[in-house]
Amino acid sequence: MATFKPLFISFEGIDGSGKSTQCKMLYHDLLDRGYSVHLFREPGGTRISEKIRDILLDNENMEMSAITEMLLYFASRNQLITEKLTPALKRGEIVLLDRFVDSTIAYQGYGRNLSLESIQKVADVAIGEVRPDLTILVDTPLETAEDRMDDRELDRLEAENEDFKQQTRNGYLQLARKEPQRFLVLDGRESIEVLKRTITERVNQLLETAS
Repeated sequence: MATFKPLFISFEGIDGSGKSTQCKMLYHDLLDRGYSVHLFREPGGTRISEKIRDILLDNENMEMSAITEMLLYFASRNQLITEKLTPALKRGEIVLLDRFVDSTIAYQGYGRNLSLESIQKVADVAIGEVRPDLTILVDTPLETAEDRMDDRELDRLEAENEDFKQQTRNGYLQLARKEPQRFLVLDGRESIEVLKRTITERVNQLLETAS
């Protein structure tokens, strides 16, 4: 396995953006190139976190409050950080994460209108100083994302109304504008291969720096 300084990359975007496809493609590409790399999803990634995921996405839990939702996401996240993410980074490995704290800020902050200050206070406890080296935001118009999900059963978050989803997308873009050096913003309407090439170029730059 190739060894170098640890690297943490998160993928973000609204449901149907295509971020998960790109995350998986990068994972397999890095594996094929001999890197020690891990791919986790949020919420999830550990036994406990996956149980929390089931609660969060279950359509039977529509009465869940916004604050409960936010706290559960951070509970799942803390377990993943403690059990999997931090140990991997300490070993000098690559971690790819399909969603991280930006999702909570976008979905529960901008989408649910929860206080960003309150979310940050919980984040300070749940994730400490853990931050991605690169966040890849696959920005996709709502209509395009919705079309991509036409043939699948929607979970509790995917079934939310259009206003919620648009506010979430706008939240992501605001986050990217605040931290342009950390974010790579991509047009999710581009082809899978075009997006893959752009991501690979940026990741290769990080790998060269970390070597």
